Amino acid sequence: MEEKKTLILGAAGFIGTNLSRRLLEKGKSLLLFDRPGVSFAPFVRQAADEGRARILEGSFSGLAEEKTEEEIRALRLSETDTVYHLISTTCPSNSNRDVAGEMEENLIATIRFLDACVKAGVKKVVFLSSGGTVYGREHTGICREEEEAFPITSYGVQKLAIEKILYLYREMHGLDYRIVRLANPYGPWQKPDGVQGAVTTFTWRALTQTPIEVYGDGSVVRDYIYIDDAVRGILNVAEGQGKSRLYNLGCGEGHTVLDVIDAIEAVLGRRPEVRFLPGRPVDVPVNVLDVSRYETDFGPLCPLPLEEGIRRLAEFYGKGGLAPCR
Repeated sequence: MEEKKTLILGAAGFIGTNLSRRLLEKGKSLLLFDRPGVSFAPFVRQAADEGRARILEGSFSGLAEEKTEEEIRALRLSETDTVYHLISTTCPSNSNRDVAGEMEENLIATIRFLDACVKAGVKKVVFLSSGGTVYGREHTGICREEEEAFPITSYGVQKLAIEKILYLYREMHGLDYRIVRLANPYGPWQKPDGVQGAVTTFTWRALTQTPIEVYGDGSVVRDYIYIDDAVRGILNVAEGQGKSRLYNLGCGEGHTVLDVIDAIEAVLGRRPEVRFLPGRPVDVPVNVLDVSRYETDFGPLCPLPLEEGIRRLAEFYGKGGLAPCR
């Protein structure tokens, strides 16, 4: 019998690119799904040329339509035993512009996708949720998995809803799943366009001597995790024998936006130009994840310190590294 493959939804994105790299290093055979016209990293294209990966194109949001046979066939689920669901059609900062569209394109599409997984005999779905958005502003300290979540963006709402749908599908169909509530990852292959990823965007702007734009006074606190640490944690949750199916994943330590700028200055040896803009209602004041559940089951994460992560990111850009164009 032919060995089953691993399917990554959103494979051309930042996390998908880095997850693909690590799974290819582990010898996995991959199906890499993303929308038509996106660019994959050179090592991904090489793996596809060598037959170690297959690039699939299609519309995930198209699964929300009633007639989805073409989209389902494009996913080749019959060849798959494990799925990494990393895909989303929006980001937190703009998701509230069309709440109904957010739910249709992500929640409804995911439900139809899970129906197809059950029908095809997929063994496990690993869902990348959002530790940065599901908890909301009700939590002023460390966010723990067992606490009630109050997201203030429709992005966070759909992530939380998909978590509950996965629980339901395990009860209904026996579909195994794992959920990672990821903090704020940064590092190589992230697009430095300012839409997501303050550390990456700020570092890129400092390197290109472009002013850094800060919303509010810079006191917003976030939990930043280097992408290699994030991928290692995701794989531990996906492949390990943890007692839970839901884990926070971050550094467990908060940094203000101004702390990030100070760290960039320390690495580059010069102070970037900063422009302060009005604050945004979608930005909760503090978001730091409690990672004790993860560390109890999988051991200390030992994440890279922020300055060292910025140094590695700057070296990546210095070597001509660019982000995939999604």
